Amino acid sequence: MEQPGRLRRSAPVLVGLSAALAATALWGFTFLGPAAVAPVNIYYLVLGRYAVFGLMSVAVLASRTDRLRALGTRNVLKALHLGVVGYIGFYLLLSMSASAGGGVLASTMTGLIPVMVALASNVIEKVLRWRSSLLPIAVISVGLFLVNGGVAAFTSDGGGGDRLAGALLGFAASLVWSYFVIANRIVMKRAGSVVDNTTWTACIGFGAFCGSLVLLPAAASAGGTSPFADAGTLWPFLAWCVALAVLGSWCATWFWNIASKRLPSTVMGPIIGMEAVFGALFYLLWEGRMPLPQEFWGGLLVIGGVFLCVVVFDRARPAPAK
Repeated sequence: MEQPGRLRRSAPVLVGLSAALAATALWGFTFLGPAAVAPVNIYYLVLGRYAVFGLMSVAVLASRTDRLRALGTRNVLKALHLGVVGYIGFYLLLSMSASAGGGVLASTMTGLIPVMVALASNVIEKVLRWRSSLLPIAVISVGLFLVNGGVAAFTSDGGGGDRLAGALLGFAASLVWSYFVIANRIVMKRAGSVVDNTTWTACIGFGAFCGSLVLLPAAASAGGTSPFADAGTLWPFLAWCVALAVLGSWCATWFWNIASKRLPSTVMGPIIGMEAVFGALFYLLWEGRMPLPQEFWGGLLVIGGVFLCVVVFDRARPAPAK
């Protein structure tokens, strides 16, 4: 008679885990955006993506005014600020990190995010014993290090000062995204039933759009090709803006919010590591090549570490009351 109770107890976790994996897969898909529209200025791509995300969000909010009122002004402002900080703040810091220390270094520094989220959120929610959480975090960290280039990330282009600046900016970007994950979980948990996932996603999307407007001067002054150069450039660019907005912004945020209601951030943190694995997989498909040995083994380590984290969490949960 114990099995049905265990299945009922595991159902929210399985739903949350599936939603979190779907979100990381969609975020991984966005890694293709810059390569797909090159040599178009990447700032135009960000503006186009969040313009579509913002328009979708406004349309949703206009049709759900009752849900928006139920959410309350304070919660709406919190969602807007999460959209600005989590999407635009993270992107700007990561872009500056890549500019200073190289793209490989910047992407490697984001490997700190699962560790930061897991450690900080476990202090807040106290879900796992520290000794139990160390192994999954260590395995995921090593895997991400390999997937993102290993030692080569810290010996790439740029001088020592540039690499230090890039590392510091990458660390700041990781802090910002970790804040988004943990704060989003806390706000949704405290708000409880008044948080409607679709409305919450739309508020975050509108915040991200408003924040993206600061990139207008950068788009106008940076190098690269304008998306309005000719029709052959414009239409693929618009198609990618829509794809990134619908899949990588709206759907990914919507799935992540589902996971945030069902899983503690201590568990969701390690799952974020799957974003790099999915991103690498999409890049391999885009480039039509097989993974390098370190990419292959790094990906397996990340997947194994996420699996270990879920197992540890499942064992740590209290049994259902009889």
